[in-house]
Amino acid sequence: MKKVNKNIKGLLCLPITETAEKEIGDVEKLEATVVKNGVILMKSTMSAMEVVEMLEALRKISKELLLSITNATGICEDCERCNELEEAVNIQMPNFLLEDAGIPLKAKLCAFTDEDSGEIRVIEAEYQHDLSDVPENILNFLKSMGTCISELNDCLMSEKIIYGK
Repeated sequence: MKKVNKNIKGLLCLPITETAEKEIGDVEKLEATVVKNGVILMKSTMSAMEVVEMLEALRKISKELLLSITNATGICEDCERCNELEEAVNIQMPNFLLEDAGIPLKAKLCAFTDEDSGEIRVIEAEYQHDLSDVPENILNFLKSMGTCISELNDCLMSEKIIYGK
């Protein structure tokens, strides 16, 4: 097992049943890979077939996660909102204007027009995430699956729970 050379906040204890140990093998030889929002436990040494089996298991988990996005967003049928959305969520302004307005340089921005004057107002968004936070390769993949990008953006902005209970 990998040695941890850092301060430990707590311990993660997992009950290993006989069935699990038969599937995994020697649990003393597991390593943990910390990923954003999770931990992946796997054997520290694997044969080619074991790597293939691990890839298949990760594919199944990925499929389940993708299904949770599709269930939350639905399938897009070329809705107008999706076509316009990508430009709308990636508003950028020069740093000196943000500084003058007291807006942090890394802040998400929202823009709207004043119907009376025709002025465009740019303000700091009240949400933390939007479509611009989704890596391009993942976004393209989701689009190719038919995911409604507009609904995905709504889920991101509202921080809606779409996986688990």
